[in-house]
Amino acid sequence: MKSKRDRLFEFLRENGIETIKNHYDFPPAYPKLPKTAKYEAETLRIPCNDSMTYEEVSYVIKRIKEFFKA
Repeated sequence: MKSKRDRLFEFLRENGIETIKNHYDFPPAYPKLPKTAKYEAETLRIPCNDSMTYEEVSYVIKRIKEFFKA
C-alpha cells in the first residue's frame, strides 16, 4: 500500500504540478541521522519560488486541498 505522501506525489504530478520526493545524500563519513529516513519518507517539495504567479500558487493550493478532502 502506498503512503499518503506517495499518493499525493502522484496526484500532483497527474495534475501538472512538479513535486520532488526528498532525498538527502550524506557522504559515507557522515551517516544519516536516525530520523532522516522517516523525514524523507513523509515529505515532498512542492513548487515555491518568487517567480510563481498568483494563479499558479492558487492552483497548487487548490489541488492539495482537493487531495485531502477526497
